[in-house]
Amino acid sequence: MASRDSMRLRLQSAFILLAQHSHQGKAILEVKHNIHGWLQVCDSEHKYPIIQNPLLLDFNHLWRAIEYTLAEGDSWPTEADKQRLKLERLIKQRAEEAELRRRRFVVVK
Repeated sequence: MASRDSMRLRLQSAFILLAQHSHQGKAILEVKHNIHGWLQVCDSEHKYPIIQNPLLLDFNHLWRAIEYTLAEGDSWPTEADKQRLKLERLIKQRAEEAELRRRRFVVVK
């Protein structure tokens, strides 16, 4: 886990290793969210920073983008929340359909 202070050094060394092993000149940054897993870092303008030269990076902006990404991940529903909402919608839909059937049903004497 990288802290704000060690992030610059770790990004630079990771970028050097990436360039040596894959011969790529750019990289994307992902952070691990404790619920949703790996998320690609994006800033508040929903731009995904592509690292081409770690020496020229604005690390304050990148750190804010990391914090924003993790905060966005916190606001997303978990799988349990999704299942609960799906069940609530299904129950509501069935209740509405039952109410419509009751209104249309007429007892003839």
